[in-house]
Amino acid sequence: MRRYLRHDYSEMSEALQQFFVTTIRVDCDDSKYPIRVKDVLNDEKRNSILHEQAVQQGLQLGGKGSVAVGTLFAKRYSVFVMSVISAFSLYDTILSIADDDVRFELNGAGGMRYETRLKSSFLEGGDPVQRRSESGLLKKRMLLHLEPVLRAVAVSTGASDKVMWSLVAHNVQQLYARMINDRSIWKTDERLEQIKEDQSIWLDKQQNENAFSFAFELHRFDHPKWQGPPFLIRRYCCLAYQVGSGSHAHGYCNSCPKLDSESRLRKLLHQ
Repeated sequence: MRRYLRHDYSEMSEALQQFFVTTIRVDCDDSKYPIRVKDVLNDEKRNSILHEQAVQQGLQLGGKGSVAVGTLFAKRYSVFVMSVISAFSLYDTILSIADDDVRFELNGAGGMRYETRLKSSFLEGGDPVQRRSESGLLKKRMLLHLEPVLRAVAVSTGASDKVMWSLVAHNVQQLYARMINDRSIWKTDERLEQIKEDQSIWLDKQQNENAFSFAFELHRFDHPKWQGPPFLIRRYCCLAYQVGSGSHAHGYCNSCPKLDSESRLRKLLHQ
């Protein structure tokens, strides 16, 4: 396996930790996080994980707010999906998404921190045909990875797997929109073209054999006073507004479809 130069590897590790709370584990057996993704596929362990997550969010698994536990799990887990995409599209690196390798822990507020190992990396200037093939394979593996996880969470919480998939798809599409429209991220024209090619693969409906995909149709926020980067609106509410109450209530997210145009603009301008 070819390894990154120290500077590049350090930059990638720092970026994944900063933006996606994802740590790359060097030693396969040296993990700080107690939960393996495969634990989510075990009924007893999954219910214990989701119960603790519900408690941290002030919700109740199997009662009021149970659906929100499921939708918020999907939304939070999409952060790990984004870390895998970013490692590939920005750093030409493949992170492992094997159920035994991916671990996470709850952060005390219902969110999650993630950990996995480096699967492989290849230097810039490699074979473009190979790179495109690797991008397509990674996407297929991610779809296969997500399907049983989201289905299992749907069973335990009563959440709609379609809604959960749409929440993941939104964050994937918003990530690519951000990467493409921020020069400080892509830095070179060559990297920009690679990101665009990856985007075309990950958001291509024709390539998906699964019932769900990352290519949900989303509307872009349009307002004459909004001069910021492209901002996509979710198809469905993630139900985060059910978390907390009074002055501690979460409220609607900036991308929530329940917001009207003026309210969304105010939130975006004051974030």
